[in-house]
Amino acid sequence: MSDETGPSAADRPVIAIGLGLIAVAAVVVWQSWTLRASFGNQTLGPQMMPFLVGALLLLFGVLTIIAGLRGAAPPREAADWTSVVWIAGGLAVMILLIRTAGLIPACAALFAATARAFGSRRPAVDLAIGAAMGLVVYLFFVRLLGLTLPSGLTESWI
Repeated sequence: MSDETGPSAADRPVIAIGLGLIAVAAVVVWQSWTLRASFGNQTLGPQMMPFLVGALLLLFGVLTIIAGLRGAAPPREAADWTSVVWIAGGLAVMILLIRTAGLIPACAALFAATARAFGSRRPAVDLAIGAAMGLVVYLFFVRLLGLTLPSGLTESWI
């Protein structure tokens, strides 16, 4: 009986994901340098959060590459391409709707498509939940924080 506890082969897809995370981190940090807004004498300005996100992406990218080199990633399940298509289609519909119909219907469409990808069979309920979540997000950012979000037909009534 032999005990094979030697090093596992490197997991190339996991390493590729880690490299992708590092590339996204580099883009986030690079784009963060262009933010020049300030709020008075505050030390922490609008650049802080993108830099934090970039640093975390870099950290997770490095950790993912290390896991891939060690072959320590958990076994993967078979891909469910139907779910991927539902989510990608929901994102595409959101992009198409956000400027014309507005943020709320776009969020509703994305939520319903994602719920369908995860097995929901109640499209009307999913659209209602997505619209309610979109409304909360819209009201929070626009009314409470005073930020500008894409407004369409539905937001003109609010």
